[in-house]
Amino acid sequence: MQKQYIFNRRTLLGAAAATTTVGLLAACGGSKKEDKVKAPGKDAKSEELYNINSHPVSDLKQGGEVRIPLGSLGPDFNTYSTSGDSYDTQIAMSSIRAAGLWNITHLGKYELNKDFALSFKPAEEGGKDVVYIELNPKAKFNDGTPIDYKALQSTWKIRKSSDGDYNIVSSGIYEYIESVENNGDNFKVKVTMAKPYYPLNEMFDAIFHPGMEDPKVFNDGFVNNPHPEFGCGPFKLADKGWNSTENTFTMVPNEKWWGEKPVLDRVIFRGLEESAKVAAFKNGEVDAVESRTSTSYAELKNTANAELRKGQLLYAGGLNLNPKRIEDAKVRKAIFLGIDRKALSNIAFQNLPYEEDPSGSMLHLPFEEYYEDNFPKADGDAKSAAQKLLEEAGYTKDGEYYAKGGKQLRYKITVFGDDPSKSSMARSFAQTMKEIGINFEVETRGSAEFSKVTGSKEYDIIVSGFSLIGADGTAATKQFYYSKENDGVGNAEIDAMIEKMAVIKDDAERNKMCNQIEKKHMAEVSTIGTVFNGPDLMMCKKELANYGPTLFKPIEWEKVGWLK
Repeated sequence: MQKQYIFNRRTLLGAAAATTTVGLLAACGGSKKEDKVKAPGKDAKSEELYNINSHPVSDLKQGGEVRIPLGSLGPDFNTYSTSGDSYDTQIAMSSIRAAGLWNITHLGKYELNKDFALSFKPAEEGGKDVVYIELNPKAKFNDGTPIDYKALQSTWKIRKSSDGDYNIVSSGIYEYIESVENNGDNFKVKVTMAKPYYPLNEMFDAIFHPGMEDPKVFNDGFVNNPHPEFGCGPFKLADKGWNSTENTFTMVPNEKWWGEKPVLDRVIFRGLEESAKVAAFKNGEVDAVESRTSTSYAELKNTANAELRKGQLLYAGGLNLNPKRIEDAKVRKAIFLGIDRKALSNIAFQNLPYEEDPSGSMLHLPFEEYYEDNFPKADGDAKSAAQKLLEEAGYTKDGEYYAKGGKQLRYKITVFGDDPSKSSMARSFAQTMKEIGINFEVETRGSAEFSKVTGSKEYDIIVSGFSLIGADGTAATKQFYYSKENDGVGNAEIDAMIEKMAVIKDDAERNKMCNQIEKKHMAEVSTIGTVFNGPDLMMCKKELANYGPTLFKPIEWEKVGWLK
C-alpha cells in the first residue's frame, strides 16, 4: 500500500521542508562545469528522476527503526487546513493517516488504491457526470469507524467551499459535486456532479474521518494533537508519540491495519534546524538527510557508510509575494521583471553537482509533457523595464528608492532556518531590488516558525515555493490563480478562464489552457515567482532500502527497512 500524501493542494515548502527552497546557496566558489549534471528534460530517463535503493521486502531484515529529521513539525497537525499545510507535517502525518482512493506512481500516474476502493467507474446519467465507487469493506479508521459513504460525505462537506466554516486550503473538485449518496449498501457510493470537472481522479485523494466534520475540530482541534484515532494505515502514532518538548513524532506498527504489514518496528521523525540535521547524520543519530545546499553537501558528501541518492525535486517557486502586504500589482510585477532568474539559478546550485535553466511554471516541471515557461519577461533591460513600470504607476525616486504619496517602497524578504546560504540568496535578491529602487530588508526566522508565519501571512516576501503532485496542472491552476482560493486576489477574466478550463475533458487541451491562465496571472497579478526547481539530493546510510528521492510516488513506509 502506498501512503496517501497525494495532496489536494500543492503543499507549501519552506523552512526545513525539502531544505525549504531547494538549497539557496552562497555565491562563492563552485564545482567544475564537467562535474555538474544538467537538470532532466523531456527525454529524461527514470534513473535521472528518482532513486530509493529499491528492494523487495524479502531482502530486508524484519524489525529495527529508522530515524528521519524534518524541519517544522506542527503545531497544527491538520494538513488540510490553512495553518497545517506544510510539507514536513504532511510527511509525518502521511505515515499514520493513509485513507484515500488513489496511489500514484513515480512518474505521476494515478492508480486505484485497493486497500480502500475496489472500483471507481465514471458514467453519465441524465446529462450529468456520475461516479460509482465501491469501497473496501475491510477499511476502518483506528477508532473502528468504517470508511464508508458517510466518510466520503463528510470529506465532501468539509472541502466543498473555500468560503464555508472550514479553513480548507482549496476546494478543488469538491465544489463541483452535487451529492454523495449510499448506493445500495454503505460501501457502495454514487457521486453526482453538479457540473463537469476534470480530471476525476482528484476525487477523494484523501478521506476524512466524520469526526472532522465539526468545524471547531477541523480548524482548531489538531493543534498539538495529531488525533491518531482519525487515522489508519500500516503505522499508528506511538503512545505519547508526539513530544512537543523534544520535537519528535514516533510511529509504530498498527495492529488494526488490514493491508501489507510494515517491516520496521518504529519510525522516528525529529524536528531539527538545518545545521543540526547535518550534525545528527554525521554523528549517526539519524539515518538519512537532505543534502540540497552547498553547506550540507560539502559537509556530508564524504560521510562513511553513506551514499548520495539523486533525483528531481518536486518543487516550484523561489519567491512567494503576499498581496495583502505588497498591494500594488504593478509593484509585484516590477519585482518579477527585475529578477534575473538565470543569475539566481546559478547561485542556487553553485557547489552542487547540478545545474538547470530557469524554471517558469508552478504547474509542471521541465521534464513533463505539458511544461511551458510562463514567467513574464522584460523587453530589453530588466532593470529599466521594472523602473518604467513603477514610474507609469506613479512612483518617483526619492533618493535611492521609489516612493508615492510620501511612502517608500520598503519591504522584508523572510527566510527560515539557520543555513547561511539562504540568507546569502536573500541578500542577493535585496541588492538587485535596491538597484531597481525597491528597499528590501532580509529577515531570518527559525524553521519552527514557518507554519505560523505562512498560515497567518506574517510576511511580505518569503523564500519558498510549493511541492508538485502530478503531471496534470488543473488543481494547481485553481489553487494558485482562482481569486476565490486566494482571498479575492486575482481578476474576473482569469476566474472565467479557470471555470472554462475545469470542464475540458481532454487532458492535453485542459493543460494547454492551464498554461495560458498561468501566463496571464503571472503577468497581471504576480504573486508567485518561479525561479528554480532543483535536485532532490539525499544522503542515506547505504543499507537503508526503499527510501530516497521518489519523484511523484510517496514513500511506502511499510516497505522501508534495512538490508540483510
